[in-house]
This record gives sequence, C-alpha cells and structure tokens, in this order.
Amino acid sequence: MYGGFMKKLSVKLNQTQWFILLWLAGFLALGVIAGLFKVILIYAAPYLK
Repeated sequence: MYGGFMKKLSVKLNQTQWFILLWLAGFLALGVIAGLFKVILIYAAPYLK
C-alpha cells in the first residue's frame, strides 16, 4: 500500500516540486535536530561543569 502511494506521488510531482519538497524536509529535519540538541544541552549543562 505504502509503496504504491509513493509511486503515485512521484508521478504527480515534477522536478521543481521534488526540489522544494526535499528542501523543506531537510529544513524541518535540521530544525528538529537543532531543537533536540538545544534541549540536550540545557539538561546536560549542569553535568558538564
């Protein structure tokens, strides 16, 4: 089911849309990683001193 959905999606999207989609996905991933890193640093700070 999931594979078929991805195949249908890739047919609908053109190159420009894929680029935008991948760029947004990368940006979101970076935001999530940065947020997690910040939280880890806040909690780890007392132990690092």
